[in-house]
Amino acid sequence: MSRALCVIAESTTVAVRLAPGRGGRRLFLSYAGQVPAAGEFDSLTFWMADAYAARLQLAGLAPALAAPPWDWLSGLDPDLLGRRVVSTTLDRVPPGRVFLKPALLKLVGAPAGVWDVADFRRAALADGADERLRVQHCRDLLDLDHEHRFVVCEGQVLTGSPYRVAGRAWSPSLSSDRSPEAAAFARHVVRELGPDRPPVCSLDVAWDRGNRRWLVVEANPLWASGPYACDPVAFVDAVEHANVVGVERWAWRAEETQLARARAQEPVVAVGQDEATGYAEFAA
Repeated sequence: MSRALCVIAESTTVAVRLAPGRGGRRLFLSYAGQVPAAGEFDSLTFWMADAYAARLQLAGLAPALAAPPWDWLSGLDPDLLGRRVVSTTLDRVPPGRVFLKPALLKLVGAPAGVWDVADFRRAALADGADERLRVQHCRDLLDLDHEHRFVVCEGQVLTGSPYRVAGRAWSPSLSSDRSPEAAAFARHVVRELGPDRPPVCSLDVAWDRGNRRWLVVEANPLWASGPYACDPVAFVDAVEHANVVGVERWAWRAEETQLARARAQEPVVAVGQDEATGYAEFAA
């Protein structure tokens, strides 16, 4: 048997870029409700949106996914954050104009940004969330630039990439002359966290132009994060680790809004290679 990476994505370009070309790992791309059978491989690793992970969880097929807890950011040293981040539920956010985002979900109608709280609540409810939606808010409005993503695995910063510079979103041509500074800050953050860090995560940092300092933007599950220009071998190796170490405090679980959406979709099933699988194989 061999290792296999199952990429749940709409882009074959992303899948091919993630092909690591080492260790006999095979690469699959799945669009539908079928995934490779784990028993056919020494290791089956998922890289996917968390909405798909909720479907795997319902089907009993989700691995032990590691992720930062939804309220982990609020417990960080304020000096690393450069602001105070409050993690709570939608029904408990006080009125006013704040930076507000879902802690776990991606809501098309209520994306992260500066909102009047009442407007965000209406938009989130219209997009299928409920009053107990887990959210994060901050009254300090920041002016960020040179935003970078880093892969953190067991206390090491393995690789990184800029993803927004001078208002430009990531593309293969995007670069930042401050990438060495960003990487040094990411390593500083990991050292400061000590043992209070997820075993694997994506760590986003940025330069705050107003206060002229680096700060932590957020931390997310690596297996649901975009790779940008990260080294694909290091990225996939860390994703593979994140698929087996999600235990106790670091175990990812879908929240109820995610599960409700997953229940309304086609169930995910694991199938053998010799059946009509619904997934495509690419050469790594």
